[in-house]
Amino acid sequence: MQANCFPRRSAPQSPHFPPIFPAVISPRLALASLCLFIASIVTAASAQPVHVALILDDGPDAAQTPKLLSVFARQKVHVTFGTMGKNAEANPRLLKRVVAAGHEVVNHSSSHQQPKDLTAEQIDAQVADGQRTITAAAGKAPVWYWPPYIAIDDRVRASVAKAGLRIYTPRKLVASGDYMNDVDAAEILRRATTGIEDGTVILFHEWRPETATQMKAVIKELKRQGCVFLTFSQMAAYLGQ
Repeated sequence: MQANCFPRRSAPQSPHFPPIFPAVISPRLALASLCLFIASIVTAASAQPVHVALILDDGPDAAQTPKLLSVFARQKVHVTFGTMGKNAEANPRLLKRVVAAGHEVVNHSSSHQQPKDLTAEQIDAQVADGQRTITAAAGKAPVWYWPPYIAIDDRVRASVAKAGLRIYTPRKLVASGDYMNDVDAAEILRRATTGIEDGTVILFHEWRPETATQMKAVIKELKRQGCVFLTFSQMAAYLGQ
């Protein structure tokens, strides 16, 4: 018998690896996995952006508006400025800076009078004179009227229509309270970031120093809440107004 020149080798043995998953998943582990899956769906749904529009009234203000513009530039947000005609006329170069930075300017009347104290002719003048002076100072005509005290009646509506404007009506308005001197900086921050919903307009005033100092914190907190920042015209387009 011829000898085999090569020794016989046994079939290779498969290496042994411990099982990665147990053969049977316990009910407790299955329930935990299901809860994690549901939580991930809820988190994804809650991550939808919240659209807000910041409005700053009564400017331009020579002292505070430049500070606000710096904050908005650093935070990369655009807002709306509720501009008074008399202040636009006094600060045209500053108002042009507002427009050049990509913010929206709206007509906040000529001199911020309470409509209930005015005749129809005086309301006409507040709207029309404000539009004329703001347009001249900004180099761009506003398309929205933002009424002083947010006071609207049939006479205001008629005056705004004559001027070829539209009254901006917020879906929801949150007031920072900065127009009240007894509302301090911390309270401005709290009010401006509480109860925010999609489509909210948040009201500030340019002349209040605490508003400028708190604006960075306001924006950071709103961003933490998932907010994105729109101008009035952008918000109107988003809401289909």
